[in-house]
Amino acid sequence: MDRPGTDDRFKVIIVGAGVAGLTLAHAFDKAAGIDYVVLDKHPVAPAWGSSISMYTNGARILDQLGLYDVLVAKAAEMQDFHLRGSDGKTHTTSPFLKVISDRGGYLAMTLERRVFLQTLYDELPDKSKVVEHARVSSIVEESSRVKVVLADGAVHEGDIVIGCDGIHSAVRELMWERAHRLCPGLITVAEKQRIAATYTCITGIAPYQHGLGADAVSAVSHDGFSFLFLTQPDHIYFFLFIKMPHGQVSKYPNRLRFTEADAEAEAARFLDCPVSETLVFGDVWKTRTRGVLVALDEGVLSHWFLGRTVLCGDSAHKVTPNGGFGGNLAMESAVVLANEVYAAVQRRGRRPDDEKEKKPGDEDIRLAFQNYQESHTPRVKRFYYMSWAWTRMQAYEGWGWYVMQRWILPVLFVSGAKQVAMLMASTPKLSFVPFDEHKGELKWAKQKWDLLAEEKKKKNDNEPQIGSSGASIFSKVLIALIAISALMFYTAGVWYLGRGVKAQLNLE
Repeated sequence: MDRPGTDDRFKVIIVGAGVAGLTLAHAFDKAAGIDYVVLDKHPVAPAWGSSISMYTNGARILDQLGLYDVLVAKAAEMQDFHLRGSDGKTHTTSPFLKVISDRGGYLAMTLERRVFLQTLYDELPDKSKVVEHARVSSIVEESSRVKVVLADGAVHEGDIVIGCDGIHSAVRELMWERAHRLCPGLITVAEKQRIAATYTCITGIAPYQHGLGADAVSAVSHDGFSFLFLTQPDHIYFFLFIKMPHGQVSKYPNRLRFTEADAEAEAARFLDCPVSETLVFGDVWKTRTRGVLVALDEGVLSHWFLGRTVLCGDSAHKVTPNGGFGGNLAMESAVVLANEVYAAVQRRGRRPDDEKEKKPGDEDIRLAFQNYQESHTPRVKRFYYMSWAWTRMQAYEGWGWYVMQRWILPVLFVSGAKQVAMLMASTPKLSFVPFDEHKGELKWAKQKWDLLAEEKKKKNDNEPQIGSSGASIFSKVLIALIAISALMFYTAGVWYLGRGVKAQLNLE
C-alpha cells in the first residue's frame, strides 16, 4: 500500500502496462516533479498477441525516450508491400514502407509484441514502479486525490488515474459508473456502443516459410475476408480478417469472446485458401506457435475523461490493425497527455501566490485533460478512418471496395505512402525531453510550444530592451543620425553639382 505524504511530487497512477502505459512510464520518469506507478492485472509482456509495427512517428518517440536503437537491434526492416488477389498471386509490389522510412528518417520496423513490451519494461530505470497481478476493483476520488483499490485490498493513492488498460478497460467502466452517479445522461448508450466490431480476426505467429517474400508485408484479398502477412527472417506474423455474417455487430455490453476451439473451427474454413503462388493458409496455420480469434473492435469515444480519471490509447480510441497504426497511435496519445500533465504541474509549481498548494487543482486537471482530448481527437480520427477503409478494401467488401483495392490503390500506392509520411511528420513529441531527432526527406512539423517560443522571440526582438541593451539603442540612434546626415549631404551635393552643369550648358 502507498504511504501518502512521503513524497510531495505529483503522483500519477497508470493502469495497464501495455504500449501506452509503458510509454507514459518512460515519459514521466524524465519529467521533473512527477512520480508514477504502473498497475497491471497480468504479468508484463504476456504471451499473447502477435506483432507490433513501428512507423516513423512511433520510432521518433522511441528515439526521444532513448529506446529506438535498442529496439532496432531486435527488429527487421520492412520495405516492400505486396498486394495479392484471391488466387494468391502478386499483382502489385511497392516500396511503401521504404518510402515512409526515407521521408521520415526512421526505420519502419516490425517485431513481436511481447518482445517490444519486455524491452520497454527492461529499459525502465526503476522497475519497482511496475506492479504486476494488480487487478483494479474501484477508484475513489475525494479532496482532489484519487485512491485505486485493488482486488487484493491494496490501495494506491495519487493525484490522477490514467486508464491504459486496453479495449476492455476496467478504468473506463468505473469512469462510466461514476458518470452515471454524478451526471446521469452524460455517457449515453450510443457513446458506449461507439466502439464495435463487424469483423473478427485470427492472429498469430508461425515459423518463416518461403513464398511470402522476405521482410515484407503481403495483403491477400478475398471476398468478405483478407489475409495480412508480415514476414521476418525467422517468423511470419499473420492476420485473417473475417467479415461477420448477416450484418452481425459485436458491441457493448455484449462483446464477443472466443476460445481456442473457436479459433480452430474458424480457421478450418480457410485452410485451402491461397495466400501466395506456392502456399495456402493451412501451410501457415498448421505450423503456428500461437493463434487466437478475437473481435476486431474499432471506434473513437467522445468522452476521454471525468474528474481526475482519464483514458489513453485503446481504452479511448481503437483502430483496426490492417494499417499497423494502433501501437504508434497509442504512443502518440501518451505523449500528448504527458505534455499536458507536465505543463499543468509546472504552471502550478511556479505560482508564488499559493505556497500551501503547489499541485494542480481540479480546474487545472480538467483543462489539461480537455486540451489533450481536443488537440488529439482530429489526428486520431484520421488514422481511424484510414484503418477502417483499409479493412474494407482488403476484404473486397462490395464492388466499390473491390475496385479501390484491385485497380485504384495500385496506381496510388507510392503517392499514398508519401501522404502517410506527411501525416506522420506532424507527430507529437515530448516538450520536456531534448534530443537530436533523425532527419529524412520531410521536415518534422513544429510543435505548439515551438511556435509559441518563436512568437515570443519575435516579440522580444521588436521591443526596446532595458539595461545592457542601452548601448544597442544608442547605436541604432547613432546609425540613424549618420544616415540622415549622409542623405542631407548627398541631396545638397546633387543640387550643387546640378547648378554647375546647368551653368556650363548656359541653361540658366
